[in-house]
Amino acid sequence: MVPNGEADVPEIPGVDSGLPGDDTGAPPLMCPEGQTRCGDACFDLTSDRVHCGSCERACNDGESCSSSSCQTSCAAGQTSCGGACVDTASDPAHCGGCGTACSSVQTCAAGACQTAAMCSAGQTDCGGACVDTSIAPAHCGGCGRACAPGERCTEGSCSPSACPAGQTRCGSACVDTAGDIGNCGMCGRSCAAGESCVAGACQSACAAPRRSCPSGEMTVCVDVSSDSANCGACGNACSMGQRCTAGSCACPTGQTACGGRCLDTRTDAANCGACGMACAAGTACSAGRCACPTGQTMCGTRCVNLQTDTTQCGMCGRTCPSGSTCNAGVCSTVCASGQTQCSGRCVNVQTDAAHCGACGTACAAGTACSAGRCGSSNDARASARVITLGAAETTVTGTTVGATHDGPTVPCGCTSGADVWFRFTLTQREVVYLDTAGSALDTSLLITDSSGAAVPAQSSAGNNNLGLCNDDSGCGSGAGFTSSFNSRTAGVLGAGTWYVAVGGCGTGAFTLRVQHLPTTLGSFFYDNRLQGDGTTSTVLVGSSRIAGTCGGTASGEDVRWFVTCGARQQFFSLCASDGGTYTRSTFSGTDFDPAVYIRSALTGSETACNDDGGTMGGSNCRGTGFGADSAGYGSRLNNVTTARGLHGLVVDERSGGSGMSYTLRYIVR
Repeated sequence: MVPNGEADVPEIPGVDSGLPGDDTGAPPLMCPEGQTRCGDACFDLTSDRVHCGSCERACNDGESCSSSSCQTSCAAGQTSCGGACVDTASDPAHCGGCGTACSSVQTCAAGACQTAAMCSAGQTDCGGACVDTSIAPAHCGGCGRACAPGERCTEGSCSPSACPAGQTRCGSACVDTAGDIGNCGMCGRSCAAGESCVAGACQSACAAPRRSCPSGEMTVCVDVSSDSANCGACGNACSMGQRCTAGSCACPTGQTACGGRCLDTRTDAANCGACGMACAAGTACSAGRCACPTGQTMCGTRCVNLQTDTTQCGMCGRTCPSGSTCNAGVCSTVCASGQTQCSGRCVNVQTDAAHCGACGTACAAGTACSAGRCGSSNDARASARVITLGAAETTVTGTTVGATHDGPTVPCGCTSGADVWFRFTLTQREVVYLDTAGSALDTSLLITDSSGAAVPAQSSAGNNNLGLCNDDSGCGSGAGFTSSFNSRTAGVLGAGTWYVAVGGCGTGAFTLRVQHLPTTLGSFFYDNRLQGDGTTSTVLVGSSRIAGTCGGTASGEDVRWFVTCGARQQFFSLCASDGGTYTRSTFSGTDFDPAVYIRSALTGSETACNDDGGTMGGSNCRGTGFGADSAGYGSRLNNVTTARGLHGLVVDERSGGSGMSYTLRYIVR
């Protein structure tokens, strides 16, 4: 007996009595064995996808419920073989186990290969019996695939015989679509998180229009029509500055969403008029357009003041000339004292080669503007052009066009006309030679010292004119000279800086050539220039400084100089038959053997050398002194052709050393 007079209710193993919570007075729902009551329906919690293991524990899409848990493996009764789910009870390729294949005349029944029986159409041989696998519960869909107790085979699939009243079959389970959140109103329609199924429709647990949305570890009711963190749906957060209106995120009136922020494109310099439209530096955004500050105008990519900007004066692109300013949008030039405005530029017309003396008067190439007149840049001695001397001849060119006269008065013709100046520096005492060979201009030459004083006349050099001036060389044409009006001069000058004035009768272009020989070329140098036909006698002394290709290292040398117009024959001899002499032997027994050679300042090298005069036509080149000279060692340079310019004649000794007396016969042409 049950206390309180309640009737005993027999307990049936595996069946939910339905007593708890049942206050309707209706008879309790009795579930078949192996099923559990979930809501108002009974389910097999070992295989139901919506109630897998417990009520309302639904499996995900692609999963099945097996042994009360959601799994992605093969369905019950199937085995995974090579990545495919097969029924090893009836699959002839995997009969009884993966890889066990039946022969072509066998079938697989109950996991064993059997010889096929002759069955009529629509039937299958299962263990020697012909069955219809579309309806046979023991072979539903295949041999050996038996349906569970209480199930039936329909079209080759096992299914419960029937669902209780008020339930609908969804898959293999009977559900109440009026309240099932996984099949709300129809099979497969699941309600969202926080919703429940009421009368076949998903509804929020919160009062409309609020919805239940997660917030951290809690679930709260929010108005998705206005909540910026859950706008229109749970978790849909609006960007910074946006508001949630009627379930949609939007920026406040007058603003636009740009890069996740709400901005006013009417004033934002980085997004002016539209997102990403940035204004250039120095500009501002106004009414959605990039604009320059008041008083400035956009020219290209920068803001400028058209009233004062010299590169955009009055309008974009108008550049004022150099030296000008922009005043009230107009280019203007205010030149300093001593300057004149020419083509919008302030220039000194006294020195500007493009505006010499007046605007637009340009000097020719190679000339300069001085005192408002075009002329050579070396017109004045103070601006003399530097000549750097080399070992051989140095050549420069120039013009007297536009030049004025500058320098001392000297007695040579055409030296009072227009002239230009050059200067060179000597580090030691030297013979210097200058000419204007090849010039078309009728030239003149004069030399001054660094103070501007004319060099004194040098009769020893063959020039008795102040400044060593020369008008006409008298060389005529040939060997580099083109006219007797070409000039030439030479003299001995000490260390220091010397100035050369090139003038002429008229003006024009010219070529100036400079040669030089140091007085230290040999052990003794004679300042007197060799000219014409004559003799000179002396004694060799000192030690050797130079030697010729034909010898001459035993004694010091005597060096004399001469100049020539070029392409003319010169004669030098120590032979008795020519009027020359030399000491062959001394009382002490010293024997002398002379050598004579010529060095050219044009090339800086030796041009001729002779040891024994007999080789150059001497009939008697024997020396004097004690003992006979049968060999004739006297030297002789016979009719040697020399080039234009300055030359050094060297008398040397090859064997006896210092002390040889001699008389040199010379003919310089």
